[in-house]
Amino acid sequence: MWNKQSVFLAIILISLLTGSALLFETDKSKMKQERVVFPELGLQFEVDVAETEKQRRVGLMYTSLLATNRGMLFIFEQEQIQKVWMKNTLIALDVVFISENDQVVSIIQGMTPCMKEPCEIYSSDSKARYMLELNAGIVKGKGIKVGKKVIFE
Repeated sequence: MWNKQSVFLAIILISLLTGSALLFETDKSKMKQERVVFPELGLQFEVDVAETEKQRRVGLMYTSLLATNRGMLFIFEQEQIQKVWMKNTLIALDVVFISENDQVVSIIQGMTPCMKEPCEIYSSDSKARYMLELNAGIVKGKGIKVGKKVIFE
């Protein structure tokens, strides 16, 4: 049975979640669009580019569907070990870390959504300047491997 306090708390929670999603959509609409190409594999992905701190912090949070040929590219100020988590991410993801020399240097496959903290923090195995998030299963299914060349268009 719901009492007044429970209903009030539920309304606040829904408002916060909806507000966060709307903030994400607003910020996402300002993102640049690019294409990430793996020429050796004949693959290309249309990506939203997260280049500001806010865009990187929000990433793919609250995204419930990501088309097979879509992703998000994170651009960092400097090449270093990069960290990622799945807080408030609704879909499983593969992450491809890319060096300043446009080569794949590390991959994490099948990261699962995390809706309740603490969320696991994942790190690249090598220093990276870019991070590409794709639907889980794409890396294995398409043969993306460490050492592959990447072109940004």
